[in-house]
Amino acid sequence: MADVTVLMAGARESVDSVTAMGGDIALLGASFAFGVGSALLPIFLNAEVYVVGMAATVPTDLLILSILALTIGTSIGKAIVFELVRRGSRRVSSKVDRREPRTRFGAWVRKVGDQLLGLLDRPYLGAATVFASSLLSVPPLAVVTVLAALSKQPHWLFQLMVFLGRTIQFLAIAFVIHKVW
Repeated sequence: MADVTVLMAGARESVDSVTAMGGDIALLGASFAFGVGSALLPIFLNAEVYVVGMAATVPTDLLILSILALTIGTSIGKAIVFELVRRGSRRVSSKVDRREPRTRFGAWVRKVGDQLLGLLDRPYLGAATVFASSLLSVPPLAVVTVLAALSKQPHWLFQLMVFLGRTIQFLAIAFVIHKVW
């Protein structure tokens, strides 16, 4: 009878570990999906807030894997946006009649945007702009993604900078929250 109890306890432990593993895989899948979603709809799905929530509730070893899944999802989502803009820009006339800005602020925004686009045409300075945007979220990565796609920025370099910048940012946020919590 004691052998049966030990055998049952071992079987229950195996089932619990498989169930926990299924939950871990679900969390990784959800993190990946949220990453893709946040790249496509950044106004509605904020990846930084998602990292804060994960850092407060997920164990450290699983947290790092979840952040990598989120970063991979974000990178893939940004790749989709990049390619859609780049392919769509071929159908748009290269010469666009631009109206004069009505305000000084509008003129300043146009000037900064033109300078940023000019930097993105240079592979290494453009990469620094993408990395800074990915790491600091200033300027917003959604805007930089569109401008990079419209420029001569190499896609592989854009993707590398997005992945590195987002990984560092997400890990830093998680580290601060996880250690404080």
